[in-house]
Amino acid sequence: MTAVEKKTEKNSQVRGILCLLAAMLVPLFLFLMGSSRFSTPYKYDHLELSEGWNIIYRGRFYSNTRLDSFDADGVVTGERLILERDLPDLYLFSPCLTFKTRNSRVYVYEDGKRIYSYGYDIAEGDFVPKSYHYVPLSSAYAGHFVRIEITAADDGAFSGAYDVTLGNTEDLIRHYIQSRRIGALVGVFMFGFGFLLAVLSPFLIIGAAKDWSVLFSAMIAMMLGIYVLCYNEIMAYFTHNDVLSHLIEYLTLYFTPSVIILYILTSGASRGRVKVLWGLLFTDLSLAVAAIVLHVTRMLMINHFLLIFHVAFLSESLYLIYLLVRSDRESRNERRNLIGMSSERVLLYGIFVFILSIFMEVIRYYVYAYVLSSRDSSGIDCITIGALSIVLSMMLNYFFHSVDHLTEARTRIRLHGMAYTDALTGIDNRASCDQFMAALGDSRYAVVSIDLDGLKIVNDKQGHSIGDMMISGFGALLRDAFSDCDLVGRMGGDEFLVIKKDAGRGDMEADIRSLTLGAEEENRRGATFRYAFSYGTADSGEADDVQAVYMLADERMYKMKEEHHKKRGIFTTNADPARETGGVRA
Repeated sequence: MTAVEKKTEKNSQVRGILCLLAAMLVPLFLFLMGSSRFSTPYKYDHLELSEGWNIIYRGRFYSNTRLDSFDADGVVTGERLILERDLPDLYLFSPCLTFKTRNSRVYVYEDGKRIYSYGYDIAEGDFVPKSYHYVPLSSAYAGHFVRIEITAADDGAFSGAYDVTLGNTEDLIRHYIQSRRIGALVGVFMFGFGFLLAVLSPFLIIGAAKDWSVLFSAMIAMMLGIYVLCYNEIMAYFTHNDVLSHLIEYLTLYFTPSVIILYILTSGASRGRVKVLWGLLFTDLSLAVAAIVLHVTRMLMINHFLLIFHVAFLSESLYLIYLLVRSDRESRNERRNLIGMSSERVLLYGIFVFILSIFMEVIRYYVYAYVLSSRDSSGIDCITIGALSIVLSMMLNYFFHSVDHLTEARTRIRLHGMAYTDALTGIDNRASCDQFMAALGDSRYAVVSIDLDGLKIVNDKQGHSIGDMMISGFGALLRDAFSDCDLVGRMGGDEFLVIKKDAGRGDMEADIRSLTLGAEEENRRGATFRYAFSYGTADSGEADDVQAVYMLADERMYKMKEEHHKKRGIFTTNADPARETGGVRA
């Protein structure tokens, strides 16, 4: 490896590492923004009412009970859990009770008067989503008796009760938003990133890259962004529509595996396992469509597919990890990206973290739902971390693929230049001319065959280095004079060829005059040699095929060359065109 190549490789690796560090700054920025350092302090104290409750469940009365220790496992549709207690004396402006329920209808009473209801406007058998409840109390609430009735709208709706908090309404809403700030930032970032990719994707699809994977990566980013916003109840808070928000949450969750598989198929990471991936795609789409149809027909609510989805997705994830690991091993001896790591491995790491996060979140979901009595957990969740990891991995993977594509394109251009460019003049060589003429077909064109007079004598008298200078300079004159033509090439030695499409013989005269003037200008500068040339023209209307047209132009060029010989005698034994020929014949 040469010193230049080593330096280029080192610079590429440095750029790759900088890009990787830049990608790592995104989650660091999001987590810093989500830390308590940027939280607004509360105006009033708030109190967790986790103990001192009287609980009525299945006809039994439990006095002075902690909410987190009560077990209501095995609840069925229609069963009711009642929580009662006296409210403590805490100085508050705009007092409020807040708590969470899952798949349940709620009534709240203050001193026997109903002050809040939720879910009773939803028909029996329909989907009742999880919700955070903000129950305003009277200003003289202290010492009042509060009663919360939670009725299961579905089997397994709850296995206990979430904690109840007493505080100022504004403070409690601020706490709700601040505790979900990371989820909000991540969700908005992923949706914005996906939207930007979606806008750019048509240009990349219809362009030279023909890259469909960018479209599916945009869909994954937007779907996961929406899912994170819904999962963290941010969408529900801002839309004030719990049902719509949680339906969107389930739909984005159910369709995400299908889009991930489409991304793998179009990103080139499938490595020959296309049939299996198409089978998994069909299965995932079938499950998602079945969930929608059964929900719309009210035969089975969409949330009942969650367990089926968890089992299917986790089983499928094991295969996807195996596929990407095997793909990475097979590409071990192939090209690496800027930091010496295959693009498939970047994607593998992101998907692995995403799947691991999903697995941990599934475990957490069932533990909190059925083991820890449905208590809420605040802070960053595994879903948010996993979603961010897969989006960042796709962003890096696409970046590395784009760089590889540009590198390959530059290499192809360089190789094409080596194969089809004349090294001495920089114009097209014989192979390029032959290829161009073969592609002309039945189109209309004009051909100019040009011969540089006196090259042999310059080589013999002054050396081939001066002859090379003469050829190189004449190539520059041709490029300038025939700049509007489609092909300017060197057929070999002192023979040159010019082709112009949609033109006839007469259309080439202006360019030939331009070449004559350029040669005369160079001759006036007093170089060690003088430019003289002969030419012949022909067009497609004079012969049946391009070779015949070229031969006709070549014959006319030789006739002009013979006339030059007779008139000037520039090829006599004692004549030296390097100094004795005068002017240019055109």
